[in-house]
Amino acid sequence: MIQNNQLIKSIILTLKNELVMVPNAAVAEIISVNDVREIDGSPQWMLGKARWRGVELPVISYEAAGGDSAQDVNINTQVAVMYTVSDETDNDKTYSYIGLAIHGVPHVSTFSRGQIKTDELAKIEHPMVAQKVRINGAAAGILDIYAIEEMLQQAAI
Repeated sequence: MIQNNQLIKSIILTLKNELVMVPNAAVAEIISVNDVREIDGSPQWMLGKARWRGVELPVISYEAAGGDSAQDVNINTQVAVMYTVSDETDNDKTYSYIGLAIHGVPHVSTFSRGQIKTDELAKIEHPMVAQKVRINGAAAGILDIYAIEEMLQQAAI
């Protein structure tokens, strides 16, 4: 029997009452923000824009994209700054980074493929989730960065 010992380094983000998994390489930095400029006419999930390292960073709410109310941005707001994943030559690419407001402290973890199982019974009901999984038995979602980019493009923000 062949064993797959490949390890997957991930960051587990706490988003309200859910855990979301994102590849470690997709996250540039975890920052605190309190100066987020709201954008008139933007969708509820768009908290606004912030400056990060000289770049305009759209800051979005996972909860609001799923139909819940968005969190208030204050001095304690933590944001996961993630790299966008669309092709660099894409003419529609608006941002190189996306900010996702998070709750709690993110956890960097390394898992084997055997520890991550597709949750066959869970329905994917969130537009930012690519897949529902169980990690050592705990329910989590895998964040869909492509979907987030598409949401930003469709909103023309």
